[in-house]
Amino acid sequence: MAYLTKSNSLKIITSNDFRSTGDLDGDVYKKPIYFFSTVEKNRLIGLQKLFEDPDKFIGEYYIPIKTEDRFQYVFEGNKPAFHNSSQCERLNSNYLNFRIPDEIRDRGKDEVIKFRAWFKTNHHLMEKPDVFVERLRLAFDVQVSPTSIERDNSGVQVKENLDLPTLEQRINDLISEAGQYYKNAPPTKQEIIKRFQKYTFLAYSKSPLTNNNTKYTDDVIKAFLKQYDIHFKRPLKDLLIEYYRVKLNPELKFDGTLLEQLGFSACQHCHSEENL
Repeated sequence: MAYLTKSNSLKIITSNDFRSTGDLDGDVYKKPIYFFSTVEKNRLIGLQKLFEDPDKFIGEYYIPIKTEDRFQYVFEGNKPAFHNSSQCERLNSNYLNFRIPDEIRDRGKDEVIKFRAWFKTNHHLMEKPDVFVERLRLAFDVQVSPTSIERDNSGVQVKENLDLPTLEQRINDLISEAGQYYKNAPPTKQEIIKRFQKYTFLAYSKSPLTNNNTKYTDDVIKAFLKQYDIHFKRPLKDLLIEYYRVKLNPELKFDGTLLEQLGFSACQHCHSEENL
């Protein structure tokens, strides 16, 4: 068996073009939820199918993960990893990456590749910032240290270790809260919710809205949709994903050969330890 982080299991779903699949057979939840778009529903149902029957998922729905290197970060463009042990330190470590200084990126891809190789040999010197910056200046005539980016590990288990009844209660409460919010809203905001609730992605688009017949400006509607997304849709998606995982695949175990077919590679750290 092999193990994935939650974020890498989600990559399997987000790599699929669900716009071309039509509606997937299944329900997002035992209660109706009205504010998800077709793509959002398909991704959630697709994740259920992945957890429940990975072989069927890859045969019917999967589009291989494409790893794109935009030459912005030190660690970028590699295949996502699966782990042979649930105790692998890389499976359980926080995400850490470094943004390549603009001065180096502006010189082109070859210079970025050269910098990445240099960084992997010298990054331990970042514990002594003055020494690191001086080495960087001598090697690349750059005096700006790369910006670090760190995020908490997405984990193989829920941080709160919630059980199914607790997850169901939280999901039900949030669905009810969204319903009450609509009922208590003035008619103008109810109209915005009815018209745009499935399309909250528009809040993050720079393009003008094509069907804004409300009395509000695009900026006002986008700000409202962003808050609606943050307060209701995102938390509910997170709860549903945890609900599926706890119910269908609590340890995020998959067959290693299957994961290789899905575009993953074995973690070099725990794989090499296994072969010692």
